[in-house]
Amino acid sequence: MRLRISVLVTIGFGGLVFLACTQPGAVEQPVATSAAVPPSRPAAPEKPAFCPATGAGALQDIGDTPASPYFVHHPTSGLGDVPTVIFIPGGAGLQRNARRAWENYLADGQGIEPLRIIIPYSVGFEYLEEFPRTFAILDEVLACYGGDPGKVHVAGVSNGGLAAFALMLQQPERFATLLGAPGEFPDMDPAAWSKALAGKAVFNGVGEHDTDWKPEVKETHAALVGVGIDSVYVEFPGQGHTVRAGFDQRVLFDFWLKHSALQPTSAPDTSNDMDCR
Repeated sequence: MRLRISVLVTIGFGGLVFLACTQPGAVEQPVATSAAVPPSRPAAPEKPAFCPATGAGALQDIGDTPASPYFVHHPTSGLGDVPTVIFIPGGAGLQRNARRAWENYLADGQGIEPLRIIIPYSVGFEYLEEFPRTFAILDEVLACYGGDPGKVHVAGVSNGGLAAFALMLQQPERFATLLGAPGEFPDMDPAAWSKALAGKAVFNGVGEHDTDWKPEVKETHAALVGVGIDSVYVEFPGQGHTVRAGFDQRVLFDFWLKHSALQPTSAPDTSNDMDCR
């Protein structure tokens, strides 16, 4: 009986190796195959028809889309998969509050260039009454302008900070970091915070002279650290509940850039005049 012998035969199709069977003395025959076809890249989704044109480098007031109203400031370059910051204003959250938040906390910050900034606001009633609309705004901006959904940062000041902290607890998978300037959670529940914020960073900022909010912000920071959350406590020198002239906006942008894997700004050493823990 003649045995059939299996041997490895190298066939020149993309460097692949196939197993073929031959008989002694027989001429080895190549196994027919076809070249590998690389997988096709899925087509990018089409923009919704209602999307306004992009005004790079300018603060745009968006008022006629399904999720509006809100302001958006686009990066000066790299308009696609960029990090996004949602900054919720304080007070009643009206348009004037949103403009004030832009001017006092964001407009002059070194490091704004690579980020897309969204500032929601309400018309006729307080934003706290409809803050879940923030999710629709985020979805709309990502659909219209792009952005990395894994690098979305939620932030707010005062009432906006309350909204930002509540949003993080509601859908933590939507956000990479949480920033309050100041802000606090609706309930003192470190166990729930630990679950929602696992693997995320938190910025607990408060004015040096904000005697009403400072104790709660400190307590929140300490509780977050106690359950293993990456939290930093920052006092804004010379500032009260909301910031005024002289506030160094770079401290906010450094936090966002660091947690977007981008280079922080070249801020001066503030270790002697800013409490960061």
